[in-house]
Amino acid sequence: MRQEISPEIKKIQETVVGMYSEVPWPSHRDADEEMGWRLKCLGVRPQDYQGKKVLDMGCGTGEYALWYAQNGAAEVTGIDLSDGSLALAEKRRQEAGLDNARFQKMDILNCELPDNYFDYSYSVGVLHHTGDPLRGFAHLARITKPGGVVVVSLYSQYSRRILRGKQTICKWLGGDDIHKRVRWGERLFPRTLKKLDARYHGVNTKNIAYDIFGFPHESLHTAGEVLRWFDQCGLEYIGAFAPLRVRDYFYAFRQPEYARFRATFDGFPVMRAVADFMTGISKDIGPKDDDVPPFPRPGALSRAMSQSAWILFGLRFNCFTMAAKKKG
Repeated sequence: MRQEISPEIKKIQETVVGMYSEVPWPSHRDADEEMGWRLKCLGVRPQDYQGKKVLDMGCGTGEYALWYAQNGAAEVTGIDLSDGSLALAEKRRQEAGLDNARFQKMDILNCELPDNYFDYSYSVGVLHHTGDPLRGFAHLARITKPGGVVVVSLYSQYSRRILRGKQTICKWLGGDDIHKRVRWGERLFPRTLKKLDARYHGVNTKNIAYDIFGFPHESLHTAGEVLRWFDQCGLEYIGAFAPLRVRDYFYAFRQPEYARFRATFDGFPVMRAVADFMTGISKDIGPKDDDVPPFPRPGALSRAMSQSAWILFGLRFNCFTMAAKKKG
């Protein structure tokens, strides 16, 4: 049943959708670089999505949806409200010749997909722009089958903190005009944009400026909050990226998939050096091969330690991702 959306949230939707229709994000992203290691850290296995029905809630320009379609998913559905983003996603789908993927215009806060339909459902970097992220997440859980996997990625209240100060300055100077905010961001914080541009290998220069400084609305979240969402929606935690326990970092850096992910540290040499160091020591002191996911639910102290450490690397990791399995 459709539920009415408040005028305030409708306004948020209109401005967010308008910006991402005009300036789709990203114009390009190599999902192969990040997906292997990310999924290992989340405790997601290939059999969780291969041969399965997959949903991308807030698919944007479609890189992740098409990655799953190319890597064994039987049926991939991407939903979004941005016409500009959906047009680019569909163009890429046709160029790749992927008949097992489709994109559909749909409001994720009034998601009309059926209950218990998808085996694997995810939303990456979207719900924090909606004005009511828990409402969207509840739909994500609802449409997933019992035993299926749910993955959600949100801006971190910890690692987004330093960048939030820069964004606030641009908002003060540019007001409600997103184009003015972006111009101030480009003028005041060119080094920030240069580092992020290097992370995407120079292919998203203008889009990054809008995604970082032009955004109309965002909310910040914590791992503890998402765990409460899991409890409310009948989900059981299986993993996080970045990990939420020290022990899980040693598991992560033992995985061969890190070698491919390493390319995403372009522009962040200190972070790359730290990650390489972790890779070296994890070979000697990391968990044994039989210590594999699903990972134990992290306690409050582990969450606080991990999320506090993220502050140091917030520009590169301003989102965190958590995965769960639906009970029943």
